[in-house]
Amino acid sequence: MYNLYMPGNIMPESKARFRAISLILLFIVTGPCIFGASSSYPGNSAGATSQDARNMVLKENFKEAISVYSQLISKDTTDVYLNSEFSYALALAGVYDAALFNLDKIRKDAESDPEINFYAAQVLSLMGYEQLSAEFEKTVGKISIPGWIASKAPEFILKYKRIAKIDDSSSPDRLVSMFKQANYLTAQNFTLQSIAMFEEITISYPGEYLPYLGYSIALERAGMYERSAIVVEQALVLVNENPLDTATKQVLDERLASIQNNILKEKAGIETAAPGIMAYGGGYVSSSYTSVAAKFGIYYSAANYAAVEMGFASAGGNNYLNLGLTTYKREKIFVVGAGLTSNLGGGVALFYGKISVGLSFMNKKNTSSFDIFLDGKVPLKKGYSTTVGLSIGQSIYFGNRK
Repeated sequence: MYNLYMPGNIMPESKARFRAISLILLFIVTGPCIFGASSSYPGNSAGATSQDARNMVLKENFKEAISVYSQLISKDTTDVYLNSEFSYALALAGVYDAALFNLDKIRKDAESDPEINFYAAQVLSLMGYEQLSAEFEKTVGKISIPGWIASKAPEFILKYKRIAKIDDSSSPDRLVSMFKQANYLTAQNFTLQSIAMFEEITISYPGEYLPYLGYSIALERAGMYERSAIVVEQALVLVNENPLDTATKQVLDERLASIQNNILKEKAGIETAAPGIMAYGGGYVSSSYTSVAAKFGIYYSAANYAAVEMGFASAGGNNYLNLGLTTYKREKIFVVGAGLTSNLGGGVALFYGKISVGLSFMNKKNTSSFDIFLDGKVPLKKGYSTTVGLSIGQSIYFGNRK
């Protein structure tokens, strides 16, 4: 049963991420041949250097530059600066998935390096995500900007930046798919990919407040507390349009207060520990409603955690996909939670306020717990009934609970 909800198996890798990995491998294996470069090009010789690749970038021959970078990286995959330049060239050529994937890979060992963050900022700016780009630029001083590209980078942004806009093909099914993938990337600590996908979701679905909650978690996990607070405030604006939605507003207010507390600690120089990861598998049963769910989330201490829920449900002869977010507080074996959940299916999207109370029995090593909860779901739209039921499952915790 554990393989149902271990983090690596919460959901399969998306086609986009698989495409990114495939593209990078293809570039490295085939080198210049993939673009049909002529045999006289230096990238086809054993003596190609990083300066050759840079010269191609400066001449705006991005495909040829990628060919040279791929050949050089095949000889030394651990060079983080070479990989950063490679990602930049990929983004200039419009290969954004591969650029983000490659940057996430190298930033795991050099997350705070200003030069690497310069390239991350450039890639996000080229994608049209200026606010995210600005977050990375905060760590980049003038001395950290590589001299070879310093004068051309602003010109390239103006010339090659993608215009981020609402996707006319937006649909509930696409929202569900993107939301699941973005949450998966957050849990796996693929920082750039997760925040870029959440940015795309909120641009394409600006009227849906649930993605903003997931986005705030991804940003907070990346250490972008101020941006995380702004995103929660955007969700509050949407929720405040419905004065009856007091339960949702309370959840958002509590989350905003928590993030603002982290901002104050950061400004005061107090270290804010990165949250750990937890996963859950179980089911929910009531007289008219049953579901099987897998959750994953983050915990900030032994007493506080937040979980994103994904599952399938059956009610009234219809099948639904569940998506939701719940924050929990623990006192010894007693747990109380509040959040939002939704039933998506059949062309209908129903949203509920959720309250959970129950018992959670932790093992001796604090790595797993057996959970029994009584869950109440109150519809946020008139004409639908409140449901109360019992959910039983097991949570697994990765990292140290403090």
